[in-house]
Amino acid sequence: MEHKVIIEDLTGTAFAPYGKVIDLPADEPSKTGDGWNCWSYIQMLDVSEPIGFGLVETQQRAFVVTAMERHVSREELLLTFDREIIQPVACCNDIDDPEEQPDPRAVKCFRIKPGQAIVIGRGVWHSPAYPASEDARYLFAIEKKKDKFGDEMVNPWVDFIGGDTIRFA
Repeated sequence: MEHKVIIEDLTGTAFAPYGKVIDLPADEPSKTGDGWNCWSYIQMLDVSEPIGFGLVETQQRAFVVTAMERHVSREELLLTFDREIIQPVACCNDIDDPEEQPDPRAVKCFRIKPGQAIVIGRGVWHSPAYPASEDARYLFAIEKKKDKFGDEMVNPWVDFIGGDTIRFA
């Protein structure tokens, strides 16, 4: 079965069940200088190990997702460089269940604009991000440690319950 999902604009309130949003602050900067403004600690990444950074070039393709991954022991930062991207996410039902599969009925898709970032919470199911229109690049950062249920480098992708898919637009 295929489930249709509408793309939502990224807001802190809408994304709260899945993690945290990093966006341009509305309040005054915490520090200023000649020609610069700084907003310190607009968001936090909860870590205990070194952070690894990766770069993804996401290419135009059908807006279809068949599987997702989750990191039950780590948060993950995602920051788009140059173009809008779409990030599908879904909450997990039981973060301690190594056999859990993502539920296609629970998937939400968020539009992330350049200058915005997200911190995907522990256990949140997610696929790679999709370009909103043109090929795009995004950075991810995650603690460099093994996850509770194994090594993500082997095969982290878990099919949806019932082998379903989602399509978003």
